[in-house]
Amino acid sequence: MAHRRLQSSRLALLVGLCSAFLLAPAPRVSAEPIYPQANSLQSAVDRFVAYLKTETNAAMTEAARLAREHKDDIDAAKARVDAALAELRATLSGHKESLDALSKDAAALSQAWREAAVSSWAKVERSARDALAEIDAWTRNQSLPNDDSDIHV
Repeated sequence: MAHRRLQSSRLALLVGLCSAFLLAPAPRVSAEPIYPQANSLQSAVDRFVAYLKTETNAAMTEAARLAREHKDDIDAAKARVDAALAELRATLSGHKESLDALSKDAAALSQAWREAAVSSWAKVERSARDALAEIDAWTRNQSLPNDDSDIHV
């Protein structure tokens, strides 16, 4: 409740300052214009500035009145926006947690594949060495043809 009063006070102060600024009389130049039509131009500019000040003051007064009248609607809209932002924040937080878990799973899977590849490569290397050793042993055990066993015809 105090927050609303503070906001209303700020708004009233802002409207008051703007109104005081816009309604303050413009300083008059004391020098006489060189040309007679410059005087009419100056008065036209002065009338236009006065018109703008009046319109701006009326618009600010109307805006302040509308803000006071629709304060509940503005607060409700703000609450809806805050709720939507909180929901979005919660959703994104949930996605972040999911992505963190997925990242950890992917890293663990990559490490497991790397270890499996190293293990498989070691098995292939051992099998190749064993096969070469068997071929070497087989070639050594094969009897070479004897010169003593001549076949006579």
